[in-house]
Amino acid sequence: MPGTLIVSLDFELFWGMLDVCPLEEYQSHVLGGRKAIPKLLALFQKYGIHATWAAVGFLFADNKSELKIFCPAEKPTYKNAKIAPYEYLAGVGENEMDAPCFFAQSLLKIIAQTPGQEIGSHTFSHYYCREPGQTPAQFAQDMAAAKAIAKAKGYDPTSVILPRNQCEPEYTEVLRQAGFTAYRDEENDWIHKKIRFRPLLRALRLLDVYLPLTGQGGYTPKNEGGIWNLTGSRMYKPILRPLAFLEGLKLRRIKRQMLYAAKNGLTFHLWWHPHNIGVDTEAHLRQLEEIFEYYIQLQKAYGMRSLNMGEAARVLEKEGHL
Repeated sequence: MPGTLIVSLDFELFWGMLDVCPLEEYQSHVLGGRKAIPKLLALFQKYGIHATWAAVGFLFADNKSELKIFCPAEKPTYKNAKIAPYEYLAGVGENEMDAPCFFAQSLLKIIAQTPGQEIGSHTFSHYYCREPGQTPAQFAQDMAAAKAIAKAKGYDPTSVILPRNQCEPEYTEVLRQAGFTAYRDEENDWIHKKIRFRPLLRALRLLDVYLPLTGQGGYTPKNEGGIWNLTGSRMYKPILRPLAFLEGLKLRRIKRQMLYAAKNGLTFHLWWHPHNIGVDTEAHLRQLEEIFEYYIQLQKAYGMRSLNMGEAARVLEKEGHL
């Protein structure tokens, strides 16, 4: 069996950053990420990279008035008010022209028209499944809204990426009932599974970007009651200027994981957000091109292939393996 490279992107604009920093501090990243998307699509086309773009449902709307039509009756009752998107929506501009950090209909059309690219879901409102206060019933309404607004725009998402990869079995069942066939779970390693002290978790995750703390990241996808778990293997971390001297180690780490998957017929799932490459875009694109050039080498040497999440799920349903 050939190894498989899956690429996915969490397409959320600023909706995933509400609790992280003010818009004015991160706007350049989001707007730069928008400008990077056509260049990224060109790179995907050059190297035959198929990718899933999991979009927040809010991005599909032409304007705020249309968005409100699709909002669920029961909204998440988070205890942390900083992550409540509906309250924030009141201060957002009316449409993509006025509020390019919050709407993206034009970009979704460009992505969907590019061969090999899949429009998936990142929930309707950038929903957090592990946040105190919300419920599975509220999540079900959120996902129904995500499906509804996507279908109204001509899309039928079957792949989903949950914000911050937060998932629990009862939420996976909601996804299955909503018609999704694949989701991306968080990395299946000792750091993510055992470390709960957040500062230590962040430090170890950063170190693992450069050094092999958690192994090779390749795996065989699992079917979980009718939905395929296409676990993330590695997030492509943006360049950290104070640690720029370690970028060679970062790329070597990714390549070695890809090689392991290619040699052993496993899946390697690489992911990031468009806004991660919104600053220093050309340097990030050069790194990604180096990764994709290496993919071509693995394709020639071991038959490695590139599939988006929807394609991977269809192959798995048909053949039982990738």
